Amino acid sequence: MVFFFQILCVLGLVSAGFFARRRGLLSAHGTNDLAHVALSIVYPALIFVSILELSFADLRANLTLPLLVMAIAMVGFGLGLLAVRFLGRVPPETSRAFLFHCLINNYSFLPLPLVLFRYGDSGVALLVFSSVGYELLLWSLGVMLFSRAERKRDRLKSLFSPPFVTLLLSLGLVAARDLLPWPAPPPWLALAGETFRGGLKTLGAATIALSMLVAGSRFATLKFATILGWRIWFVSAIRLVAVPLVMIPLLGAIPMDPVARGILYVVSVMPSAMVSVLFSERYGGDTEFIAGGLLLTHLWALITVPVFLAWAF
Repeated sequence: MVFFFQILCVLGLVSAGFFARRRGLLSAHGTNDLAHVALSIVYPALIFVSILELSFADLRANLTLPLLVMAIAMVGFGLGLLAVRFLGRVPPETSRAFLFHCLINNYSFLPLPLVLFRYGDSGVALLVFSSVGYELLLWSLGVMLFSRAERKRDRLKSLFSPPFVTLLLSLGLVAARDLLPWPAPPPWLALAGETFRGGLKTLGAATIALSMLVAGSRFATLKFATILGWRIWFVSAIRLVAVPLVMIPLLGAIPMDPVARGILYVVSVMPSAMVSVLFSERYGGDTEFIAGGLLLTHLWALITVPVFLAWAF
């Protein structure tokens, strides 16, 4: 029941963006600006302060997390490859949007508050660390699904997004901090460092609010008839039912830390990724299908996520 109310709270935040767009407080251009600010500045700040909460021993003990989230993504992608042949005669953009929904689910913004409520800041740090696997797939296979015609150099360049670069930098700083001998910093430097981290933590805390506003603004322009198409229901069933049915027993059979397992349970049952709309608009795709699947999976998540997490825990 607790997960139901947590998801309901998240959808309540989404409704703020919905009404802001309907009332004219947010335009299409303003929504794009918010999304770029969230991805380029605010989310990297959250990544930086969250990773620095961990020790190198924590990272070494949880090296399997990025690999296992990649397994979650590839199970969805594999199921999508099996299912896409049953879509009938659809444009290539729709097939690619279908596969993107199967590959990338909401691995950061929606599980973030759920993990925070259950495990605290240390859980958020492990969630961010696990996202290394998703980021690799998102900026490689995910980009290629939308932009097969782009040059290899452009695809490689797209891998180094601000969140991913910040993640790599943060991991390097943790390793340097814990493995190299450093003299004790003077009091003024320690105070400056703590003040800086406090400022970044305040900035990063806006990640959830901004992402919900962007998602709600996208939903406000979606035609209701879009989510009635059977193909959108098909991909929603794969994302919300088939993937958890495969992954929950598999994760339960793998020896690991209970907190890490709990985080992976949460990730495996999540709906489609909110970043999917940004990808579709940026690289060219069936944005209407993407938005319809995004909305439907988040609505059905009110039922499926509490049910599957009750089973998992």
